[in-house]
Amino acid sequence: MTTRFPGVPRDDVVLVLTHLQNEFWHPEGRGYAFTKDCLPHADTLQRILAVVASCRAAGVPIIMHNETFRPGHPELAIRRGGYVRGSGRVLQLPEMNMAVRGTWGAATLEDLKPRPDAAEFEIDNAKVDPFTCSEFEPLLRNLDRHVLVLAGLATNFGIEMTARSANERDYGVVVLADCVDRMLGDYSEMTLTTLLPYFGRVMESATFIDELAR
Repeated sequence: MTTRFPGVPRDDVVLVLTHLQNEFWHPEGRGYAFTKDCLPHADTLQRILAVVASCRAAGVPIIMHNETFRPGHPELAIRRGGYVRGSGRVLQLPEMNMAVRGTWGAATLEDLKPRPDAAEFEIDNAKVDPFTCSEFEPLLRNLDRHVLVLAGLATNFGIEMTARSANERDYGVVVLADCVDRMLGDYSEMTLTTLLPYFGRVMESATFIDELAR
């Protein structure tokens, strides 16, 4: 399946960063070792930062979607004998006391924190799909942006589910392949090459930056 896309629509894109939190990306975060081992490049974070810089220069809005929980993780309490799963439960976030709201680990990385007086926003959500958060789609509507550019964690959870939900609502989707993980190895790679092209455009960050500048 080959699709020819026009250049990214600079005035209609919004950058959505998912799980760019200290817990998962900072060397002192509880989940850093796991994240580091499943990134496609040693400089994946630097590539994301370059994308953020290009979006800021072009005036593209940015939404940081953070998976966070109340103390004690009540949002993950339901288990149904193990039949209720999901990444937060499988990765034992409650047991490791990870991503608790108000803590350093749950916070957005310092270099990515929203700038004052800019169209940059943080959303706290206990789900990996931002469309389940009451604030996300109203923000998109009020920003009047209709193409979501996705980067962060995790390809087969936050990224894939956001792409699916966006597609169902007739939003355009761009996934930056070198700015997302390979948590499930070859399956994540196949998701990027085989599945996600059904929901949108999969491209490298350097191409995105170049098209945005032009």
